[in-house]
Amino acid sequence: MTDHFSGPAATALSLMAAAQRGDDAAADRLGELMPALTAAAEAGDTGAQNVVGGILLEHAGNPADAAYWFGKAAAAGSPSGKRSLGHLLADGLGVPQDLPEAERLFREAADAGDAHARFNLARLWWGKREPATVAGLLRSAAEGGVEEAYGPLGDLLTAMGHGLEALAWYFRSVHAGDADVLHDAITLARGLTDEDIRHAGDLADCPGEAEAMVKTVRKYR
Repeated sequence: MTDHFSGPAATALSLMAAAQRGDDAAADRLGELMPALTAAAEAGDTGAQNVVGGILLEHAGNPADAAYWFGKAAAAGSPSGKRSLGHLLADGLGVPQDLPEAERLFREAADAGDAHARFNLARLWWGKREPATVAGLLRSAAEGGVEEAYGPLGDLLTAMGHGLEALAWYFRSVHAGDADVLHDAITLARGLTDEDIRHAGDLADCPGEAEAMVKTVRKYR
C-alpha cells in the first residue's frame, strides 16, 4: 500500500509546511480545515488520518490523540501511519514506550518504501546492528530525500573508513543548511588531498562546498 493524500488532506499538507516556516495565516487555515479533515478521517481516509495525527502532534501538542489517528492509519496499512505511530512508541510520546513494536512498524513502513521509516529504523539500530546495515538504511533514507540522514551517514561512513563518501554526505548536509557537521567535515578533510576533497564535492554535486573546504584545510597543512 502507498499513501495517498487528496482533497482536504493534500491542502493541509501544504499548509502544514507553510506553518512550519512561520506562516501564521497557514496555521489559522489549518484550524479551519480540521472539521473537514476529521470527517474524512472518520470515514476511513488514511491520508486524512495521517494529517489529523500530524496536526495534533506538531501543532496542538497532543501526542495521545495523534497516536489514535496514526494507529487507525497504520491498521489500514498506511506506511506513513506505521512510521508515525512507531515514532511515538519509540519515544514514549502519548503512549507507553514499546521499542519492539516501534521496530516492527518501522520495518514494515521501510519495506513499503517509506524513506523516513528507514531513517527511524537506522536510529533505532545504531550501535545494535552491523554498521553496514545501518549505513544502508541511512543511505536509502538520504537518497529518498531525508536530509536529517546526511550528517549521521557521514559520521558512520567516517567510522567505517569510507572517507570520500562520508565527506560527500557532509557536503550535502552543509548545502542543506546544517552547520553542525562542519567540524567533523573539516577533521575528515584534513586527512585528504585537495583532489580527494574536490572529488567528494563532485560526488555530492556540491563543488562550491568542496572548494571552500580546500581553502579551509590548507590552513592546517
